[in-house]
Amino acid sequence: MKIEFIKRGAETRLILIFAGWSTDARYYNDCVAEGWDTAVVYDYREMSFPELPSQYSTIYIFAYSLGVWAASICDIPAAARIAICGSPLPVSDNFGIPEAIYSGTASGLDERNLLKFHIRMAGDRKNFETIKKKFPDSSDIPALKEELLCIATKVKDQCKASVNRFDKVYIALKDNIFPYVNLNAYWNTCPDTVAVSVDAPHAVDIAEIIRDCVPDTAEIGESFERARTTYGDNAVIQSEICGRIGDALRSVLKDSDLIVHSLLEIGVGGGQLTEIWRNILTPESATYIDLFELPVFGIAQNERYIVGDAEEWLKSTDESFDVILSASTIQWFADPVNFIHTVKRHLNPGGIAVISTFVKGNLYQLDAIRPCPVIYRKAEEYMNIPDVEAVEWERTLTFPSSRAMMMHLRLTGVSPRRKASSVPMATLPTELTYRPLLLVIKA
Repeated sequence: MKIEFIKRGAETRLILIFAGWSTDARYYNDCVAEGWDTAVVYDYREMSFPELPSQYSTIYIFAYSLGVWAASICDIPAAARIAICGSPLPVSDNFGIPEAIYSGTASGLDERNLLKFHIRMAGDRKNFETIKKKFPDSSDIPALKEELLCIATKVKDQCKASVNRFDKVYIALKDNIFPYVNLNAYWNTCPDTVAVSVDAPHAVDIAEIIRDCVPDTAEIGESFERARTTYGDNAVIQSEICGRIGDALRSVLKDSDLIVHSLLEIGVGGGQLTEIWRNILTPESATYIDLFELPVFGIAQNERYIVGDAEEWLKSTDESFDVILSASTIQWFADPVNFIHTVKRHLNPGGIAVISTFVKGNLYQLDAIRPCPVIYRKAEEYMNIPDVEAVEWERTLTFPSSRAMMMHLRLTGVSPRRKASSVPMATLPTELTYRPLLLVIKA
């Protein structure tokens, strides 16, 4: 394998793209995001993975076309894995590219047939004209042929598909390379993978998919800031969660001799949780952090207000706290499961944290109108962390109309990335199912 960075700085987050066959880094030049570096892996003739710089604590893998298979057999710790127009069984009459077509592409490969392949990727010649500059100016035909043959041999030698999970897959309805029916059949065997169908050819807009999946803290902050005045009256599930956090905090403190000097609240928002914990304890110092400016609460003798990315801030600070609280926030983080480990490291001896999030299956009714930036984690991923107690439950809200459901999302700051106008209102659900998870962490 080869790896090439198309954006590299001092970031701790990396977008790692496993390229499709016959593409190199040039094809993915626009696949960048604020606060993230981007690297492209390509050339699968030899499958040893290049060593990555040690600076990256969070990696999102985006695997495209035959790159899905390559990513599936590489054991890379990743916070999220997204497959695009491919499967871990790439040479298959039922789950990938039909064997006869794959073999014919390899045996007949020349410049003319490679051009035909790229046109098929684009769907037609007109679409190809819009993307042809993304392909290399010249191609090493013998190397590309060797790569196809090497992949076919390695796939044949596999006893079974890789067990590496993918959190989400994008399947193109007009795919002329990996037939939609084959990809749909394969991913239907993977219940833990959220499938999103897109009305596009094989050459989907990968940059747009990355924008859909990589959390944009500025956009998230703006959305919730707009909803700050309407959040409290409409976020009924979140209000219930805050009440449960308060109950858990009382219960833990009752059985503890912890004297709370310092407290950190993450994702304060309109202060629903703040109003609950201020009736339970009065710390000497309180630190509040959110993506937008907060009002002064005046609860502790010393208060500090931080505007920023809590996930990055806590990871970089040397501070520790007696109590850390957060309600309905960390599901928006790039790596929420790893963040719980970070929280544990920043608790003082005997300290406690009570944190809520949402888990897989949350708002599943919206899957058809997503992509959405949230990749919900399975509850078990949190429950397997040592010294963490977890309680999961489910609530379903029913609305009088689809329009009322969409208004609920807007008023609580939880709007789908895709504009509602692009989805027929009649196809939208009138129910939303929430799946909260409450975590109690003890140092």
